Amino acid sequence: MSASRDPLRLSGLDDRKLDSWKEIADYLDREVRTVQRWEKSENLPVHRHEHQKKSTVYAFTSELDDWRKNRQPKDDPEADDAWVTEPDDAEDASLSGAKNPLAEPSPVVEQNGRRTQRLGRWLGVAALGASLVALLSVMFFTMRPASPRVSAKVRLVVTPFTNLSGDPKQDYFSAGLTDEMITRLGSLDPQHLGVIAATSSSAYAGRPITEIGHALDVQYALTGSVRREGNRVRIDAQLVQVSDQTQLWTDRYDRDLNDILGVQEEVAAAVAGKISLALNSSDNKAGGAVAKRTVNPEAYDAYLRGRFYWTNRGDLHKSLEAYQQAIQIDPQYALAYAGLANGYALMGQVPYDDLRPSDAKPKAKQAAEHALQLDPQLSEAHTALANVAFSYDWDFPTAEREFQRAVALGPNDPTPHLWYGHYFIVRNRLAQALEENSRTLELDPVSPVFNTVRAQIEYSARNYDAAIAQGMRVTEQYPTYWLAYIWLGSAYREKKMYPQALEQFAKGRQLSGDQPVLIALYGHALAVSGDAAGARKALADLQHLSQSRYVSSLYFAAIRLGLGEKSKALDGLERAYTERND
Repeated sequence: MSASRDPLRLSGLDDRKLDSWKEIADYLDREVRTVQRWEKSENLPVHRHEHQKKSTVYAFTSELDDWRKNRQPKDDPEADDAWVTEPDDAEDASLSGAKNPLAEPSPVVEQNGRRTQRLGRWLGVAALGASLVALLSVMFFTMRPASPRVSAKVRLVVTPFTNLSGDPKQDYFSAGLTDEMITRLGSLDPQHLGVIAATSSSAYAGRPITEIGHALDVQYALTGSVRREGNRVRIDAQLVQVSDQTQLWTDRYDRDLNDILGVQEEVAAAVAGKISLALNSSDNKAGGAVAKRTVNPEAYDAYLRGRFYWTNRGDLHKSLEAYQQAIQIDPQYALAYAGLANGYALMGQVPYDDLRPSDAKPKAKQAAEHALQLDPQLSEAHTALANVAFSYDWDFPTAEREFQRAVALGPNDPTPHLWYGHYFIVRNRLAQALEENSRTLELDPVSPVFNTVRAQIEYSARNYDAAIAQGMRVTEQYPTYWLAYIWLGSAYREKKMYPQALEQFAKGRQLSGDQPVLIALYGHALAVSGDAAGARKALADLQHLSQSRYVSSLYFAAIRLGLGEKSKALDGLERAYTERND
């Protein structure tokens, strides 16, 4: 143990306790072996809890900051390579966590006592904080590495089915069919079988099976191809054991498109049968007789197009149009109503907000309720109802109840976990937001959406350095993913690093095609950095944009607040409240 610490430092706003070598290394942006070597050779201030058999380490960020300010040791890769790492209890426990190539642990620590001490200091900027929380906190994302999996749980990836039709316009069909198979397999035995979501499986399309297995931590892979000619479809599917690339099962299906649901059932039953021993499940849900289910081919085709645009977030208006077409063809198609509900829910909220909330959210609720009349067990419909309850009705008990129902019905669907995490952010239950986000990352470890949300949670906890580090990881991996620049720029702004903040917001504006949220953030950053003329230009840009589409009053209020025009800002906030902006 080092000397006792200055009690005045204990009340510092940025002081945190780091409870493992990994957390210490992350804070200093170095490898574990480097910081362990620095403890011995450079007197890095690390403390130890002594136990009977081993010790665990911890450090305080204030001491690390002082040490870094007074000493700048040079990196020595050769010395690091020769260093034998010293695990501690916390580090041992972390080794069992699921892999996530982007997110590195930097946990949010609840410090209620310190928050009470901070209150007086923050009251002077309460108006600014309130508007920015309203603007940013419900946006679409969250991030933490996946929580440790139960060792008995088997993991499966469905690689994108290859489109063999010769028509690139049919890509939506093969992609949608892959998505449907992921959903079907994910519902088989959620306690024993985890199925990787579509974004991560698509990211590794065409890679060798061994590389996919290592990157996504899966034991099995379902691969296949699809050839469609009119209403006839041929599907080839193979189940591969990743460890030795053994082909456990293969089959071909030549069917009418109206029997596509039966094909999905048969494939799921075959996969479950082949890995039933690995699942160690006595109540295999797909092992019995396959139910005879049919679907209107034209309605199914439209539904897959809607799902394709929804999954890729490429054109949500086209997604809505496709779902509506499916419903027109088959008014009893519950999944199409659920898809329509989730599309409207997303279109009426930050950062997409292409539609006025009062136009979009009631339509989402109506479609979800109709879907549940047709199929009360539809997870997607409960997800949409939960979204509307917390983001528009502000009915938090109903929202939590619907989220819990959605998660129970679709535990392998990342969307309810994602939006449930946003609910926890709004309720300032950040530890639970992290837990929910870890579940999304277990299902979809390389998703830019879910990795961006990690930065949002760190930002909401005022861990701005961690938010910046996470945002940088996402933008390096996905440089055109504009949502990540929101949190990267926002964290820089809160650290008063205005040139860096403006740079990130400018990139976001360019990549998003000038989404209103990024114009507002850019204009607010210009205002608080002292560029009033630039901020007024951003106001004019928003005004011009509002002539052709919905632009929330909240965005105008944010720039007004940065300019110090408090009366006009309050007017804008009042209008945003009336709009029921989330």
